[in-house]
Amino acid sequence: MIFVYVPRAPEPRANTIRRATENRIQEQVPRVAAMLAERNISSGPASQLYMATMQARLPADAPLQVPDNTTFRQLRNIDQLSQEMETNQNTTQATADMNFRMLRIKIQGALIQVQVHVGDLQEILGLPAYSLRPPFRDPVDFETPAPAETWMMSITLTIISKERSRGRERCFQYEYMNFIKTH
Repeated sequence: MIFVYVPRAPEPRANTIRRATENRIQEQVPRVAAMLAERNISSGPASQLYMATMQARLPADAPLQVPDNTTFRQLRNIDQLSQEMETNQNTTQATADMNFRMLRIKIQGALIQVQVHVGDLQEILGLPAYSLRPPFRDPVDFETPAPAETWMMSITLTIISKERSRGRERCFQYEYMNFIKTH
């Protein structure tokens, strides 16, 4: 009697979890970013990397799914806070750059550009710490509608004055015109 051992063919496992290697994760990052942008889901680098890692563990033909767990929500919050901090830092840096201005100085015939702190220069020159330029205001557009009817009223005043020294009377006549608009 002869026993023959034949190895069994491996069954393809549909739901196997694969190892999330760096290459698999990098393959999933563009797909994940495109899918999140398509669905208008706000995300940043941390949440995209997490979702790409989760997707890299699944079989190659598995559809993309947005994780609905606490970790993904926390990473989205971290991405949002990170973006706000970066915006604040950029604003602070821009403000700091606004405090310094280029000043041209001529030393021994050579023109040199030097950055000067505006506050120090204002203090040296005795200027106030605020801008002396008025804020920009858009020109006001006045539209005067044509009146429906216009009435003119005229009053003539006659003033008689006596000159005391000469005993003569003088007559002054003033005409007062007033336009009254009626609607």
